[in-house]
Amino acid sequence: MEEQFYTEYRTRITQFMQAHPALLERYQIEEVHLNPQDILLKQGTAPKGVFILASGLVKVTRTTAASQLFTLGVFGPGEVEGDVEALMHMPHFCTVQALTPCRFHYMTSAQFLQLLAQEQEFNLLMHRSMASKMLNTSLQSSIQNTNRLHYTLLIVLRELSGLNELQISKALLTELLGTSQRNLNRLLAQLEQEKLVQVKNGLVMHLERALIQKKIEKYDFEVH
Repeated sequence: MEEQFYTEYRTRITQFMQAHPALLERYQIEEVHLNPQDILLKQGTAPKGVFILASGLVKVTRTTAASQLFTLGVFGPGEVEGDVEALMHMPHFCTVQALTPCRFHYMTSAQFLQLLAQEQEFNLLMHRSMASKMLNTSLQSSIQNTNRLHYTLLIVLRELSGLNELQISKALLTELLGTSQRNLNRLLAQLEQEKLVQVKNGLVMHLERALIQKKIEKYDFEVH
């Protein structure tokens, strides 16, 4: 039986925000833009509000007490950052960095808590998003690392394909995924066999975005 990831409700949060401009005005929700490599949140710092990713890619990392840096994931639209810290009144648990140009819906912690209290649909979406994160964490611990990397690579390729000016190099993909060149070569070779990408001289020269999206959807399904 093939494991599948739960991501539907994260994307629904972004759709909800886009569909309710009056709500954005009522709760004074602002729009924030970041450039590639900008740091959105830094591990250990005081909470600075809640950010809902509307477009772009972010990388989430955490440094242990032994100074080991771990990449927790690369995430696309619908990812919510700072929500747990707002609820728990705690410093930021991870560092969040923009990998591509990013646009966020931003609200203070107080605005976020008010939105949860007064908007039932948003409250339910947030609960389902948090539940999906817990489910994904459990799934990720039960499947092989290669499968996780394969899924993340598909997400990254899909998002980068929309940036026409960006050359997708093996070096860039290795950095974004936090993996070795050997692992990346193996994954790209598999995607080439499936006719999803063409790689030449260290660059992804062509990719089949529609087929990649279909592959991603094999992992994704709605939580009922």
